Amino acid sequence: MTDMLFTPRRIGSVTIPNRTVFLAHETGFAEDGLPTERDAAYYEARARGGVGLIIGPSSMLVHPSASNPMYAAGYDPDVVPRLKEIGAACHEHGTKVFAQLQHTGGEDSGEHAMRETWAPSAVPSEFGYEMPKRMELEDIEEVKLGFAKTADHVKEGGLDGIELKAGHDGILRQFLSPKYNTRSDKYGGSIDNRVRLVNEVVEAIRDRVGDDFPVGIRLTLDEMEEGGYDYDYAVEVLRRLHPSLDFLDSDIATISKLHITDAPMHAPLGYTSEYYGAARELLDIPVIAAGRINDLTKANDVLEEGRADFIGMCRQLICDADTVRKVRRGEDEEVTHCIACNQNCLGGIHTNGHVGCIQTPRSGRETKIPHVEDVDDAPAPRRVLVVGGGPAGLSFAVTAADLGHHVTIRERESELGGQSNIATQVDSRREFGDAVRNLLNQLGNRDVTVETDTEVTAADVAGESWDEIVIATGATEKQPELAGPDVHRSWDVLQGESVGDSVVVFDNNKHAAGVGVAEYLVDADRDVTFVTTSYHPGDQLEGTNVPPFLETLYENDVDIVTHTTVIGFEDNAAQLLNVYSEEMTTVEADSLVVAARREARTGLAESIREQGVDGDAVHRIGDCVAPRLIDKAIYDGEMLARELSV
Repeated sequence: MTDMLFTPRRIGSVTIPNRTVFLAHETGFAEDGLPTERDAAYYEARARGGVGLIIGPSSMLVHPSASNPMYAAGYDPDVVPRLKEIGAACHEHGTKVFAQLQHTGGEDSGEHAMRETWAPSAVPSEFGYEMPKRMELEDIEEVKLGFAKTADHVKEGGLDGIELKAGHDGILRQFLSPKYNTRSDKYGGSIDNRVRLVNEVVEAIRDRVGDDFPVGIRLTLDEMEEGGYDYDYAVEVLRRLHPSLDFLDSDIATISKLHITDAPMHAPLGYTSEYYGAARELLDIPVIAAGRINDLTKANDVLEEGRADFIGMCRQLICDADTVRKVRRGEDEEVTHCIACNQNCLGGIHTNGHVGCIQTPRSGRETKIPHVEDVDDAPAPRRVLVVGGGPAGLSFAVTAADLGHHVTIRERESELGGQSNIATQVDSRREFGDAVRNLLNQLGNRDVTVETDTEVTAADVAGESWDEIVIATGATEKQPELAGPDVHRSWDVLQGESVGDSVVVFDNNKHAAGVGVAEYLVDADRDVTFVTTSYHPGDQLEGTNVPPFLETLYENDVDIVTHTTVIGFEDNAAQLLNVYSEEMTTVEADSLVVAARREARTGLAESIREQGVDGDAVHRIGDCVAPRLIDKAIYDGEMLARELSV
């Protein structure tokens, strides 16, 4: 049941149509310090999807000393017409829009503007570790004025409210923190003094926007840093916050602990509930829950139990903009649930330059890829054979069926899923399988023929009548170059191949395969030595995924050998070579397990063409084109389905 989730609730003077909130985050769409058409399309998609409140666009910087090209310059008057466009697009669907006001303080880099960063004290952040300038009193006055000016622009831009960020990054939290604020003047020393700037900012904003314009705060409830504040300290902060604040948005940890703030799938769903639940008991203003919430039925339970008043979702609504609308229509199985891989949301900012989702090609590309509901069915529906039921094949099948094609999937294994069925043998990666389960749920609602335990040959295909043939046969892990009876591929081990009691894991993959099989082996009570040529295990993983894996390895006494390759394995010993010093060492072990690179299965497509089938009707997608990450497989599948429907 989700009844309470869909009841209106006021924040200050504004009525939010339901209890769902799209939380503020970087998008990467800003240009020259201003929101763009891409921002408007991105937020409008979530408003169309039924969310009650959007906190965006990203964080609006309040002063040039907090320059960052990822954020909008809220202090610039030119931001006003852009905000009007975003607000109008979202208001059309009944969604309210608040702006988050932010100064990144000493937790950013001065590279963007080639100037010093500002902070309460000359204490470097554990994240950027750039030494900031200790703010002088006139600097503090400038920042307060910047918050007030930006608030003016938000109201003039037609948005509905403001959120101040004193969360995992930013100057307001740094002023609250005994670690980052070591001042001895009126802004430091006691809790009262450390809270002073936040409250003066609230007063400066109230002078501009009045008492009827909602103003709330996103507050870190526990810094989780050595020397930082804990929840008990946060309680004292809460008791001292300005009485005119209209809501609290919960946050935990700091940007240097982003693997806690935006925890990957290692953390359970709703992992921060004890924090916002405890804060809710202290406050008479609405509290927004946050922290791995991707199921609206469970979200409704949070509301019913009184642990929060609103449900904040960020990654879930990046993943599926239509989450709220689907659940409201009773289409729960159509929801694409976030798996907290962080690969294209957090990771996308740094690799693609914009936010996205591995499961949803349209996310972050709203101006380029129309909503499938807005695409006409194919003018000439085709009979399509899909060979391979992994993520690429499933993605193609779901979208092609949506667009009116007649699709048959043939899979040689007894179950669909492809390589994800191997990856999910690792306990901490089991949720990764939801990427396939989401597609399978959607496939079950479409008229697609599925044939498992079916090996497809080129002769079979050539003897049948298909308009299009889509090859999605994936890739296989390469055989280790070091041969021997005690040398194993990581995939074979994850599928049950036996190894000895002591194992050297050589990570030549550098993504999840090496650290995953190492975790799998320590869970099986093996003595593991982990060897990598990189600076740390999981070198190519999105950054928030690395600390939980490292914690697991160290907690299980895994010896980690970096900057090193394996050049031989015989007589129960691995020969290691440091790639920088060229020093040779030996590690005794019963078995060597190699997490290797993968190679594309290209043979079937080539053989089908050799049988005389029209080459234009044969398409390869996913890893059988080139082994890559799952986002490329899903993207290939959906985009091919769209291309065949034009």
